[in-house]
Amino acid sequence: MQSDKTLNKMRSALSAVGIPTPSDKDPIVLDESAKLNIIAWGDPQISSVSPLRSSRLSGACRDIANMQGKADVLMLLGDICEFGKEAEFRMTAGIINEVSDKYEHFLAVSGNHDIRLKDYKSQLERFNRFIKSVVGGIAGPDTRYYFSTEINSYKFIMMGSDSAAFESSHISDRQIEWLDTEIASCGGKPVFVLNHQTLKRTNGLPVTWLGKGSWRGSVGRSSDKIKAVFEKHKNVIFITGHLHYGVSRYNFEDYGAYKSLSLPTVGVLNHGNFSKNGQGYIISVYSDRIVMRARVFGDGEYVNKDIPNSYIEFALD
Repeated sequence: MQSDKTLNKMRSALSAVGIPTPSDKDPIVLDESAKLNIIAWGDPQISSVSPLRSSRLSGACRDIANMQGKADVLMLLGDICEFGKEAEFRMTAGIINEVSDKYEHFLAVSGNHDIRLKDYKSQLERFNRFIKSVVGGIAGPDTRYYFSTEINSYKFIMMGSDSAAFESSHISDRQIEWLDTEIASCGGKPVFVLNHQTLKRTNGLPVTWLGKGSWRGSVGRSSDKIKAVFEKHKNVIFITGHLHYGVSRYNFEDYGAYKSLSLPTVGVLNHGNFSKNGQGYIISVYSDRIVMRARVFGDGEYVNKDIPNSYIEFALD
């Protein structure tokens, strides 16, 4: 079986660098009655000069290899790499492909580390090559980062910067108009909007960005326009990364028309009181509700229920 070979390979790789393998005492058991099961990770930020990050991603994948069931979607919410290098993208793809039998589709959005200080067009082409090199990867056009796709009749909208901004994203009016049209086409059915950065003054900003600046850590100057689009609709689930903040009261916020989920990082260090490595969420979508469970994939266990937002459940309109 591929899974058995994968487990043994990952155990050896993690042991070689001194990273303990996740426990298999509390494996993920996906609910097959759900209409959609999603594994959501933020910021692996794989680095050509820091093997620990790839080891942490391997540890999280080891937990996936031990999972009962097959996820519909595995997603990465930006900052795939530290420097946006070809070798870093190849390394990431190689790690994820080891567990390609445990998910059906792979989605990713670009983060600031993936595109900054690089030629925009060349880096977009490199990013799309990465997506296509991952088994089940769904890539957008070669002219822009933003696009949409449908999985199990649910729409996923991938956003992305329209220029190589350094920390925030430049979301053009054209992209915002497109975003409005895409959400409207869902007719109120749950729609998942993926972007690397969250909106300003949400998900604990500025506290979760070292308390600095009125918009730093957010998507940037287009934040208010994006928020206005979300507020026109309903059942919008906005999923982001970037903040590197462990599971806490800041990760999930309910704004009625839209819900905002900020993911911890799976690869680099998490800030906050709960700072374990390898964190993320498992999201299960039902006809009447959505359930999100925080998990330390690096340890192979769910986050203790005493920690805020370790378990999230909300009804759909």
